[in-house]
Amino acid sequence: MDGFEIGDGVTTVSGPMNGVYGTVVWFYEEKGQMLVRFGATQQMYFAADELKRWGE
Repeated sequence: MDGFEIGDGVTTVSGPMNGVYGTVVWFYEEKGQMLVRFGATQQMYFAADELKRWGE
């Protein structure tokens, strides 16, 4: 979805999770969002334009 795949390392482009490593774990096709897991317990949905690849 929009250049991301399950397992990709990402971070957000802004907000409180900016600079925190996350992993794409699922695609919610109907809403055009990705579920990103940060650490062991926190996960949130993001649109592709809210994310960037880790290290970019």
